[in-house]
Amino acid sequence: MATSIKTRIGSRLRELRSAASMSQAELAERMTPAVEPESISRYERGVRTPSFAQVEKLAEALGTDLDGFLAGLLTDTALPDDQQELRAIVELLAPLDASELHAVRELLKAHLAGVEAARGR
Repeated sequence: MATSIKTRIGSRLRELRSAASMSQAELAERMTPAVEPESISRYERGVRTPSFAQVEKLAEALGTDLDGFLAGLLTDTALPDDQQELRAIVELLAPLDASELHAVRELLKAHLAGVEAARGR
């Protein structure tokens, strides 16, 4: 099931605010101009979507830039389960050099051939 943009923005906002050890009220005060803490709550709950300009201001108040804020919207929560698994596998393989990757690929091919044989294909 796809996650709505409101929900993803709210989750990312909550994630960054928590990482900064900031309350909703503190974040609201840091906004220029300041906003009501209830606005932050509504954004985080996905009840309301901040404008693009508000997202820029939220990012600044949280000590990041727009790219940093938006990058978190494309995390695993936005991917189907099988895509999350593939991303996890890629992250495990990322530090390996070319010869290690080749060895892993050969092991994987052998394993998959065994799985196929066991299934009778």
